[in-house]
Amino acid sequence: MSRKWSIFAACATLFLMSQFYRASSAIIAPDLMRDLHLDHEALGLLGAVFFYVFAAVQFPLGPVLDRFGPRATMTSLNLLATAGAIIFAQAHTMAGGIVGRALLGLGMAANLMGPFKLFTAWFDAARFATLSGTLLSIGTLGSIAATTPLALLVSSIGWRGSFYLLAALNLALTVLLALVVKDTPTGQRPSQGDATISPYPTAASSLAKLFSSRHYWAIAITAFLRYGSYASIQALWAGPFLMQYLGLSPVTAGNLLFLISIGFIIGSPIGGALSDTILKSRKKTVIAGTLVPGILTIVLSQWTSSVHLAMLGVILFCLGFFNSFGQVIYAHIKELMPQEISASAMTAVNFFTMLGGGVFIHALGGVMKRISETTPQLGEGYEFSFIICSIGFLLPVALYLTTRDTRASLDGDR
Repeated sequence: MSRKWSIFAACATLFLMSQFYRASSAIIAPDLMRDLHLDHEALGLLGAVFFYVFAAVQFPLGPVLDRFGPRATMTSLNLLATAGAIIFAQAHTMAGGIVGRALLGLGMAANLMGPFKLFTAWFDAARFATLSGTLLSIGTLGSIAATTPLALLVSSIGWRGSFYLLAALNLALTVLLALVVKDTPTGQRPSQGDATISPYPTAASSLAKLFSSRHYWAIAITAFLRYGSYASIQALWAGPFLMQYLGLSPVTAGNLLFLISIGFIIGSPIGGALSDTILKSRKKTVIAGTLVPGILTIVLSQWTSSVHLAMLGVILFCLGFFNSFGQVIYAHIKELMPQEISASAMTAVNFFTMLGGGVFIHALGGVMKRISETTPQLGEGYEFSFIICSIGFLLPVALYLTTRDTRASLDGDR
């Protein structure tokens, strides 16, 4: 295997870990509530803190990657993630769990943007979209691993033992990254820009131009609402809904959550093809990727028993399938903004994406706690929460209609 593909493989395994940690709370939610003495609101905060920290790091991450390089940045942060997994496994209180999850969010924060920077140095520019899409698909395997495989592992060695094992794996992959990765090929100097000019005014002016665009705000708010609604279901609340409310076993629940991730993997390239060659529209593709999940979530909110599991599986598969179309927002904002600020535009959208995940997961925990205090019917909390998610999917449909459409460019970048 050539050096550049070894680098790709090392990066892909760590991005897979990021996706795994992000979704891992869903399967172990009942264990966390029992062992850390959590109510629904506290569980929501515990799940959200990963997203909050991850989002907060996005804006300073670019300059750090530019100054210190992807290898040093990713290695350092992933060592913190390893420590986070150990602290999380040892937690017996809410505070310990939050510290562990926060370190995991911080440690995983560069495992997408770091590889993107490496790709620009090691691969032809025309292959960037293919490489990034492949990386995202591999990463979704981490979400799959956080379903049935994690349920089986937890049933064997417990959730604490599972996270100790994950810490060891994370450490091994971090050492591999440090050994394999070089920031640039031999003889190629990293691009530092003009050392006599401070990068901050340029960054500030780029953000000012970005924030003055109504198209940016329409797309950013869509990202916040759309991904927040999806992540709150896929990364946490679908697990307790299936196990505590519908009374399914952890393995059965894991199998159903598995279908969400499978749908996402299958839907990602199909959504890209729709955007590029069939609909030839970023706007129409994203609208389809928000409208259909909104309708499906309304149906999910009315699900009250463990019968018709095959139909429930179809609904969850389609939720992941159509939600994957929303990834086209990154191509959309990149094409709407001037080329010189396209990277800042995508990072700024990613900030609102991850912030949405944190806010929705956390807020829905509070909603369910308040409802549980006024009614003994646990199902009403999930029904109301999923209705909120459906609104989070459907509002962006109207918002996205205000954006200017773009089509796949012919520069080989898509």
